[in-house]
This record gives sequence, structure tokens and C-alpha cells, in this order.
Amino acid sequence: MSDFTGPAVPEQAARTVAERIAERVTAVRFDDLPAEVVERTKLVILDQLGVQLLGARLPNVRPVLRLAERQGGTPEATLTHSGARTTASRAAWANGALGHSCEYDDAHALGWHTASAVVPAALALAERDGASGRRLITAVAAGIQVMALLGAATTGMITTGWHGSKVLGVFGAAAAAGVLLGLDTAELVNAFGIAASDAGGTMEYDRSGGEVKRLHSGSAARSGLEAAELARYGLTGPSTVFEGSRGVFRLFGGSDAGIPEAAWQRWHVLDTIFRFYPAVGTVHAPLDAVRHLREEHGVRAADIRRIRVGLVDFAVGHGASITRPTDAISAQFSLAFGIGLQFATGGNAPADYLDPARWTDPGILSVGDLVEPYAMAIPEGDPAFSAAVDIDLHDGTSLGRYQAGFRGHPRVPATATEIEDKFRANARGTVPAARAHALARAVEALDTVDEVRTVTRLLAPDGQ
Repeated sequence: MSDFTGPAVPEQAARTVAERIAERVTAVRFDDLPAEVVERTKLVILDQLGVQLLGARLPNVRPVLRLAERQGGTPEATLTHSGARTTASRAAWANGALGHSCEYDDAHALGWHTASAVVPAALALAERDGASGRRLITAVAAGIQVMALLGAATTGMITTGWHGSKVLGVFGAAAAAGVLLGLDTAELVNAFGIAASDAGGTMEYDRSGGEVKRLHSGSAARSGLEAAELARYGLTGPSTVFEGSRGVFRLFGGSDAGIPEAAWQRWHVLDTIFRFYPAVGTVHAPLDAVRHLREEHGVRAADIRRIRVGLVDFAVGHGASITRPTDAISAQFSLAFGIGLQFATGGNAPADYLDPARWTDPGILSVGDLVEPYAMAIPEGDPAFSAAVDIDLHDGTSLGRYQAGFRGHPRVPATATEIEDKFRANARGTVPAARAHALARAVEALDTVDEVRTVTRLLAPDGQ
């Protein structure tokens, strides 16, 4: 089976969207996954674990970790930041927050940020129940698939201000948990209906900041996991939760058009975007273009008169509206800050986005003040996350570059080596290099291990 459509069913039209999705999720097996899906899913898991290890060192999510530590709980699953063990749902919550702690987790054109919601939920359950690596891979691929399918029907969320990672994440986590728990179709339909009551999440943070955004992935992971467990115990939910008159598609997407048939025809984990800048995805193409122009022409901050940046219309408000950061999230959502930081430091290191001194650095802000974003039509066939950058210099020279996609986007795909290098850099400072190497090799061999615990043990302080 090379896609997610499944066999034709005569009464297909009578099925609800939740039933159709649940049928496919509960039927999928590891052997159904094409080799490229298996390999990509392992890289997604590795990348997510690296971001969690980086998040363990960051102050902006420390309140989440303090609460998780204080609450304790039955030792079922590992907390990435400490190696301590707590309940599966609490581990999913805390690890999901770590995985979305610094805008460095993966992105997806349909599913938003998939791994930080799906992987923590799936890994916590797999560890608790002693599941195999093959089962974990299947669960993660299925969870990402569900987020992308539903995202294809709710493209209006970004204009209405709902955060897709939270809205869709509860269903992706529920699907992944359903695979690991062995839910049948009816139970998974109920899980989706239950999870819907925890869908939500305003995007006001992209206007005025607020570190609460980091919780969206963790809360989605926890809610989806618990929805699947509640469904297994017999709790019910509405079967028309997606297409109903008060369902997800209308409330969050503003439409009842449903999932396009074409969306069922591929494995969406293959469209994962790996981020190599710790910033909102809409600014990556401009940052790539600026980096190329800087390196090619030796442009210095003092040379610049103006920087014009053409973006897809929604990106002007989602990544280009903040010019004076007041916290890490507003720095990571500021195109002006990211460009200024690159000229001031030569790069866009994660630590610099979390350094309060950088948010008010005159050298960074003065370059940012020269940035003029505007909405442009993206050429047909190019990714929405493309950009045109024109740098006008004081001597009259004008330098320009059009960037179709960016490094890590499927249009400019990252190599396995680049993803592993990012993982090692993120893990550095949290776990010793030898253990990071062992963890990377363990994830690489995930489809051969009988118990995922052989991987999660490497997250503990003593590696035991």
C-alpha cells in the first residue's frame, strides 16, 4: 500500500470524515509504509528529540518543567529534560512543550508543526507499554497523516487566528495513541470526538508575544493521548465532529468543503519541513536570501539603505509585523529582528533569540528598521514560503535574490546528515557527545528494536 486511500468502499459516501480517517488509521501496519516513509519518520523523531534536548536548557519553558516535576506521578515515561519518569500523559505534555520551545521543530504546509504534538504522545505511550520501534514509527506516520489531512480542510485558520498546531495536534496525537493502544475504528472515532473539545489556541502571540505558545504542542500531545485512553475506557464523542454544523471544519476553518480527495493520495510525512533557523517558517526564505546576498557580495550593515522583502500575503502579518521583540517568541516571529541579528552576528543562533540583551541591541534594531515587508504574488508552482529580497545600498547598488522555498523545505530538501548535525548541535550541553551519538544510532535503527525503552533510556542522566 503506497498511499493512505485504502480499498474502495461502496458506502464510502455515507461515512463521516472521522470514520473514514479512523478506518485508515486502524488498518495501517508497518509493512504498509514505503521505505521512504519509514526513513523520513525516523528523521522526524530524531529532529524532535534534538529540539527537546535543546529545550531542556532554555529558561522560557522552565515553568512547565517546574510544574511537571512538582506534580510527579506514576513513573511510566521519561521526561526529556531530567530523565525522571512520570505518567505518560504528563511526559507527553512536558516533552511536547520542550519540542516546541524555540521555533526549531519541524513544520508542515498542511499540518503546521506535527512532530512536537505527535512524537511526545507516541513515545510516552510506547515507552509505558513496551511497544516496538516499528509500532512507534507507524503511530508517528499515522499521526502526522491525520494532522495534514485535517489541515487540508482548515486552511482558513491562519486568517482567523487559530493556531493549527494546537487545533490539529490533538487529533494527530489521538491517532498516534490509537495505533499504539490498538483502538478499533469506533473507538478512534470517539477519541477524535473527545479530542475536539480540547482543540483551540489563539495566535495573538504573533502580535504581542507570550511564551504560552510553547504549551500548544504539549497540551495537544497530552489531550490527544488522554482522548484515546478515554475512548478505550468507553467515553464517547460526536462522530460528525469534523464536518458537522458545529464541527471543526466550520468553527476553525470557516468552511465545510471537507478534505480534498488528492490529500488522501500521499504520505504527508514526506512533506515535512525541517527548520534550520529557530524562527517562524514564514521568515526562513528571506533569511536564506539575505544569507546568500551577504556571503556573495560581502554586504555590511553600514552599507545598507533599505531592505525590501516580498512575502506571501499572510506572512506579512505572521512573521513580519513585530519589529521590537520583548521576549523570545516575539524575537522568533520578527523578520526585522532575524535579519538584523544575521548582520550583527553572522548567523541566527538559537541562544541569540533567547538573550534579552539582543532584543534591545541597537545594532540589530537599526538594521531591522530598514526592513520593508510587502505582500507579493508567489509564482505559480512555487512554495507559499518563498520570498524576494532586494537590498539597496548607499552607493546606489541594488542586490536582489528570489528564494523559492528554503533549506529544509521539500523544494530544497535537507539531507540526513544535515538533520543529524542539527540534532547533535541541539543535544550538545544537555547530554554528553557519546550519548548523543548513541541516541542518533538508536533512532536510526528504530525499526529493528523490540522495545522503544532502549531509546528512551538514553534520555536519562545516567543513560541507564
